[in-house]
Amino acid sequence: MKIEASLWDGDSWATDGGQTKINWSMAPFKAHFQGFDISGCPKTDSNNNNNNNKDCFLPEHWWNSEKYWTLDSKQKTNFKNARKQYMNYDYCSDRNRYPVPPPECLVNS
Repeated sequence: MKIEASLWDGDSWATDGGQTKINWSMAPFKAHFQGFDISGCPKTDSNNNNNNNKDCFLPEHWWNSEKYWTLDSKQKTNFKNARKQYMNYDYCSDRNRYPVPPPECLVNS
């Protein structure tokens, strides 16, 4: 597995509705990832054909245990606080760009 990150110019719409501009003089922009473990299932097979990923839903995978179905009250509070402090754009709420929300935005809505 691998992690990919990309940098794109969204300052005309994603940064406080285009009000906050990216300071490109601060480049190069770097990301560093450490101290985590990745577990998951493939989205496609080696021929880039969609598979049904039914193995991803087997109960022996840690992410399918009931412990991970919901957040407890402290986790919910921490999640809300992190969003409030650090998130300045939510594409799920951007009705100008997405009049119909993307499918992943409809989960638990």
